Amino acid sequence: MNRPLALLPVCLATLLAACSTTPNPSGVADPGQVKIEKRNNALEVKRRDFRRVLLVLDQAMDSYVTAMANRGDPRADHQIDRISKLLQDVVLDMKARQIDGKLKATDHEPGRNYRTLQALAKSSSEPDQQAIALAALGFSGDMAMMPVILQGAQLSDPFMVDRAVLGLAVLKSPKTPPGVLAAIIENPKHPEDGRAQAAWALYQVQTSCPDPSEIAKIWRRFLGSEQHLLPPSIIVTAVRGLGLTGDHKHVDLILPMLKHPSPRLRMAASVAMGRMNAQENWKDLLELLKPQETNPNVRLSARKALARLAGDKDYTYDVSAWRKVFERGEKNRK
Repeated sequence: MNRPLALLPVCLATLLAACSTTPNPSGVADPGQVKIEKRNNALEVKRRDFRRVLLVLDQAMDSYVTAMANRGDPRADHQIDRISKLLQDVVLDMKARQIDGKLKATDHEPGRNYRTLQALAKSSSEPDQQAIALAALGFSGDMAMMPVILQGAQLSDPFMVDRAVLGLAVLKSPKTPPGVLAAIIENPKHPEDGRAQAAWALYQVQTSCPDPSEIAKIWRRFLGSEQHLLPPSIIVTAVRGLGLTGDHKHVDLILPMLKHPSPRLRMAASVAMGRMNAQENWKDLLELLKPQETNPNVRLSARKALARLAGDKDYTYDVSAWRKVFERGEKNRK
């Protein structure tokens, strides 16, 4: 996280009570006052413990975001799984917690972290803690948290919005309103990295959505009338999103991307063409295997797409072999 964690305010109830209490002339402690002081001390211990919980969550989510940037690498993928499990355990808090290397089983109330995070996510009194809570609740796996996180994504503070978007991306609730994420993506005043994250979140929601048609309409808009208004990072995600639908009707918007100056876009378009089973466009993919395509990752993506179109048969980078296979397929279909 980019903004430092704001510490929870120290409880002043004990000091205020002490200042307003009339001294006991007998020198015997007032039982009622002793009880109040014990209760306040216990509350302060819990607050200190929860400050450490927030720090653990904040640091772990930083590590998660870093690992996600390198996903696809086996070490990063392993780290993502490990950190996700850690975050879920801390958020749900159903077991004894280990904080600062010590097991805190005494006076542990199962689910206390979870309840406290929900309260923080709904309160604007401590913005930095609210931001951590909005992101952390996404790791709970509880789809009922979507509306709680969603309200954070509609606030005016970009930092808060970005933390809530992370929570929505991780939660992947199919009931997440795509229009909220689209509004962040299309907002030119929002930081570009936050807009790109919102596009990623929309893609993540799409992976769990039984009917992606509404999201597909957004991707089509981004690749059509709004393409010139959006940064390349969002265009890449839109291409991937349309490819994820597997619907051939979106080929018209993907095909031009095979010739885009950005290698990332050519790669994404190749993968999308394979997912959409664009048999009639095999020649366009074949162009990316020829010497004029100098990016090895683009060539590999095109090769994998061609293999998918050829029934999972791979002819490596042999252009002639690929051509024979697809021309023979065309004759057979006639």
